[in-house]
Amino acid sequence: MRIFKYIFKMSMLNTLISFLVIIGLVWVSQSFRSIKFIFEKGGTIIDFFQLSIFSMPAWLSISVSFGFFFGVFITFTKLENDRELIAMKSSGLNALQLSYPIFVIGIILSSFLFLNFHFLLPKSYSFYKNYEDNLRYKKPQILFNENTFFHIDKKTFFAKTINGNELDKLFIKDYSSKQQTVDIFAKKALFITEKNNIKIKLIDGIKIISKQKSNPLIINFSEDYISFNKKNTKKIARSDRVIDLKEFTYFELIKMSNSHPKSRGIYLAEAHSRNVFSLTPIIFCMIFLSFFLRIQHSRYDNIFKKIILISSVFLIQIILFSMKNIITKFEEFTYIFYTIPLLLIIMCFVFIKYETFSYLNFKKVKNGL
Repeated sequence: MRIFKYIFKMSMLNTLISFLVIIGLVWVSQSFRSIKFIFEKGGTIIDFFQLSIFSMPAWLSISVSFGFFFGVFITFTKLENDRELIAMKSSGLNALQLSYPIFVIGIILSSFLFLNFHFLLPKSYSFYKNYEDNLRYKKPQILFNENTFFHIDKKTFFAKTINGNELDKLFIKDYSSKQQTVDIFAKKALFITEKNNIKIKLIDGIKIISKQKSNPLIINFSEDYISFNKKNTKKIARSDRVIDLKEFTYFELIKMSNSHPKSRGIYLAEAHSRNVFSLTPIIFCMIFLSFFLRIQHSRYDNIFKKIILISSVFLIQIILFSMKNIITKFEEFTYIFYTIPLLLIIMCFVFIKYETFSYLNFKKVKNGL
């Protein structure tokens, strides 16, 4: 029991440190883009942190899984280098007994990811998109990027270059009316923020108005305006905009897969991937233990074992992501998606049991001698 607590505490501490390092790297990588995205365009530090916090649950799967793997890897490498692992085995502990603390942590983290995917992620990502939408209406220049299509208020925008509130070579497609669509090309444009409206002043351009069963009307202008009303953050609902798949719960995705046959695979892939990726901490711990606790024969064998171990973990993550993409096109592979992690867990468990059996036989032979 004392050894169980010792391995458990050390593994949890190293897992926490590894998780914080990985989530920190993810946050920094996102921050470089967000800092330019917000501060150069009139945003605030509050906007930056709000968007960062709300988007974080989307990154928890990789951060928690790899944080756990590297945390356990560091723990057992230290135990091995300090000869503590040999001492534990010499005291009579087999591979299965040494695995118990890691099993427990793996189950705890998998349960956490399950709750994250099914409850925290849809809520937080919905808050993220709502907050982002609010910024679009309050300060639309924040979310405008050069050479990128941007959608707001049933209008699509594309600007060649952006400098503060000034846009060069702006294209706008207005499809807010059912009777007509309007295409606008302007050499320059300026954002003008008023109390209840946001205007874009268009300079030197052309407007093409297209109606059904009639020729397009072409209008040249030296100055024109396009505007839309500001919206209050609290009034922006999920139904007011294009919804990201991450905002749906598991049951909503399953329901939508039945009501949208043409996009069925996309909804099924997102729904079932949440269950599968929740199992990654258990998969990683099983793979780790099946490799790391096997009987060593030489120093080179030990180095080769660690290289194969790390490579296997990254390979499995790639396979799972690839399977998710395959299901979007071939929904029949949904059951195979579950089969892969379950087979890996069973195979690793059998291997650990075999190592335990081999160790016990080795111990009996040694005692007999």
